[in-house]
Amino acid sequence: MNDEQQAAYVSSLYPGRSLAADDIWRAIEREKYDMQHKGHEGKHLVMFLIFLGVLAMLPKTVRYWRQRHPGSYRLVSIGSICLIPPYFALGNRYFRFVSIWIGYALANTYILYLATREPLYQRTPRRVYQWFALTNKVSYAVFVAGIVLFALCFFNVAPGLTDTERMVENSLITVFYGLYFGLMSRDLVTLCSDKMAATLGYASSNGLPTKHLPRTVCCICGDGLGYGNTGIDTGGGLLHADAAPKQSTCAVEPTHNLDCGHEFHATCIRGWCVVGKKDTCPFCCEKVDLTPFKQSSWDRQELFYVTSLEYMRFFISWQPLTLLLLAGIFWVLGLD
Repeated sequence: MNDEQQAAYVSSLYPGRSLAADDIWRAIEREKYDMQHKGHEGKHLVMFLIFLGVLAMLPKTVRYWRQRHPGSYRLVSIGSICLIPPYFALGNRYFRFVSIWIGYALANTYILYLATREPLYQRTPRRVYQWFALTNKVSYAVFVAGIVLFALCFFNVAPGLTDTERMVENSLITVFYGLYFGLMSRDLVTLCSDKMAATLGYASSNGLPTKHLPRTVCCICGDGLGYGNTGIDTGGGLLHADAAPKQSTCAVEPTHNLDCGHEFHATCIRGWCVVGKKDTCPFCCEKVDLTPFKQSSWDRQELFYVTSLEYMRFFISWQPLTLLLLAGIFWVLGLD
């Protein structure tokens, strides 16, 4: 139909109304859609039921996958988190996010290289944990800044500034940056901690240590708990011999004792439990009481931030994968 015929057809659908060109175009597109899907009510019902079934099975399936096959679960989770957002950002020409992501990826690639080397340098575990503690704090600060900025926009504290669309958009982007890079840091520190613990030999993924843990050693970083001999075995090739001095020259650090009796550096066990969100002892796998890490209001807020990262994981990782799974099911069943 030409423009005049389309206008006449739409006028017959809406008698007595004067429609603009945009209204006519929308009405024509709506009619085309209705004609295309006419008589598909049964098919739509089947698609909706499949959608509900997938959503209902998703939590149990992911939980089973994480418990029974942690390796593949972690690989898919980290891969989707690291690759899906930059893929869509590049497709939509969000070059600011892509630039930040590239810089962050390069830095973490170097950290992963250090954490996976064998033999492992003695100072590597401390540097790795310090790096991820820093990135976690920076991500948390960015997240809080975004929340504050959004609150200012919501209550319109400064009319003419906080009520603009650009300011609201920037606040939401800031919140996203804080959650996204915090989630990446948490997953990567889990990967690095498991690898370094296995390399040091004090802990392993199956919960069976490969060598005895001296009382003077923190099994998370492999460094001594005070002055004197660090107790680290350099003869087995687990640590680089040139980087393992016989005497510790660093000052005594605060330590923390778990209920199971094992002692760790306070910063190490805090990173293990709070940043990595692990609730078991890294040596004997006994349950850890997280109450000491919730004493101050700052600690509780940080734990709230860590919990928020799990919701972010669903939107970034599992939601796109779920939609892709649904699209595959619909295609196999011919439900276009």
